[in-house]
Amino acid sequence: ICIFLKHILEYENGKFAPDVSALYPAVRSAVLHMLASLKDTMQAAGLPGSASTSLDETASASSSAFMGVLGGSLGLNDPFLQWTTQIADEDMGNPMRVAGSTASGNHGSMTVSADSWTVMKNTGGTDDVMGTRSSVMATNSATTSMSVVFNSPEWLTLQGNHASQKGLFRLQMAFLEASSERLCAPLQYMFSENVSIDDAGNAISHLPLLPSKYDIQRFDGIIRQELALADPREGGGELSAVTMIAENIVEMISSFCAQAENAVSNVGENGCLSADGSPTEALIHDMKVAKIMNFMAECLRMAPEKVFLDPYRPAVTNQLEEASNVAMGALLPAREEIDNLVETMILRPLCRALNRRVATMMGRMHLEGAYLQHGVGAGMDADGGGTSFVQKYLASFYDNLSATFLSKLPPRYSVVVGSNVSLFSVFTFVSNASLIRPLSEDAKLHLTQDLADFELVLDQFMTRAGGNVESKALGEIANGKAYAELRAVRQMLFWTGLDDKSKPAAVIAKSLLREVWVRDVRASTVFHYLFSFAPNLLSSPHHWKRMRVDEYVGTLVSLDGDTEEGESLDWMTTMACCDSYQQRESAQSALIGSSESSEGDPRVAAILMSLGPELLRRRRA
Repeated sequence: ICIFLKHILEYENGKFAPDVSALYPAVRSAVLHMLASLKDTMQAAGLPGSASTSLDETASASSSAFMGVLGGSLGLNDPFLQWTTQIADEDMGNPMRVAGSTASGNHGSMTVSADSWTVMKNTGGTDDVMGTRSSVMATNSATTSMSVVFNSPEWLTLQGNHASQKGLFRLQMAFLEASSERLCAPLQYMFSENVSIDDAGNAISHLPLLPSKYDIQRFDGIIRQELALADPREGGGELSAVTMIAENIVEMISSFCAQAENAVSNVGENGCLSADGSPTEALIHDMKVAKIMNFMAECLRMAPEKVFLDPYRPAVTNQLEEASNVAMGALLPAREEIDNLVETMILRPLCRALNRRVATMMGRMHLEGAYLQHGVGAGMDADGGGTSFVQKYLASFYDNLSATFLSKLPPRYSVVVGSNVSLFSVFTFVSNASLIRPLSEDAKLHLTQDLADFELVLDQFMTRAGGNVESKALGEIANGKAYAELRAVRQMLFWTGLDDKSKPAAVIAKSLLREVWVRDVRASTVFHYLFSFAPNLLSSPHHWKRMRVDEYVGTLVSLDGDTEEGESLDWMTTMACCDSYQQRESAQSALIGSSESSEGDPRVAAILMSLGPELLRRRRA
């Protein structure tokens, strides 16, 4: 049959190859079923090594053991040829007669012919013999594992390879090629070029045209049709056919992603937002591409269930469930490729652009002196209202981000953007707040309230980002590190370790390391908070580097939300500030004759130098 299929595939330059190749799943299934049946038959016959030896080896072994090639057949009971198969007990005294033989003999307590396992059970004394043989059959008739069939020389011969002109390999290649052509046929209509002609006859290139929802639904229909070819109930073959078709789908998705990558505007983070913070035309185009890619990913996720399970509910078999699971796992690389493309080309530049706006908004905390001493109404309205910095600026700002950007993205992508923005927002807000100097008791109370309000704002922001589908709590972002720091800072603000003026710096540093909130706060946050108690001679890190506060915070927290590099740089700056303080304090002491400063605690520099290495070591651990 393999040679016959080969000639059909080559007939008239492959004129019938697409039609004939569609038979491959059914032919493959039939071949494997035949081999598995032969293996099961040999096991039922009790042939030695039937689970691992080839058919030829088994045939020779069975001949020497007075057994048939397949263990026996009822066809041997032929009265015309005078072939009979009998079973006799030793107690009956009747010898066994092998086909065509007149010889007799005694074979022990029980004599069984080579074909006795296929002979119908007789009544009388043969019941015990057949019952014993049936128990042996029940023990040896376990279904052959498909791995045994795939490793058998019979399957390797029937399968063929590149070098062989026989076997099913040519039919398999024709089938996969025809399947790939059907899958890739709609790609030529996806993300086509958009060129217009101006009045002077010059060609003007625009952003590529995007496929419609109906185009993607057509893709979905083709994917399901191809997977249906491997449906076990439709003669589609065993589960390896599911994997082969799924690999073709993955290759098609790779081509689809390559075209989608060319269709992205690729303007980067600088071209995502306009001057007023609204999305540019290029970003709107990219968000539409993200919707298309999400729809395609959802089609891939639902295709196995729609093909193998939904048509047969509630009578779903284990084989159908296994086929669905195999297809789901085989299609997973395609979904991951779609997500990686969207994250790299669209979401990451958008997150960096939004985080830059967040950093600018947080910088107003220092520009407007929201928590400085001049007036208890700092951060309040001119009429004396109690509007805090978070309520006045940040609440409406995050509402606008949610309505303008997150609502335009699919939930699974809006959660990614919302998580990245929230992570960056927490670290940036805390870093800005820790650099406030001086920090009075009223400012601490005000800041504590704003920290609670800010947590509520971000929690609502994340709820709107995920909607009812992909909700994600603030405490789940980055393993809860940002959320833990946001809550630990409230305890840090009311630390009273410097109240006892008689304690040396080393003792204070050790007691500070034993505080509960220290493990949840970045080292830079603790350093900057201690600067608020320092003398005026000890310059703040951003003053020492001659930078604005928002610029210095930008070196601590990258636009991607990473803080590891910033922590190391901040410790270097802190040591430089302490060294400069020691020089200034020594010079002032030589001129004035006293090392005591009018304001601030002179122990802060020593505490910082003793505290820094241990905090950084804990952070890395």
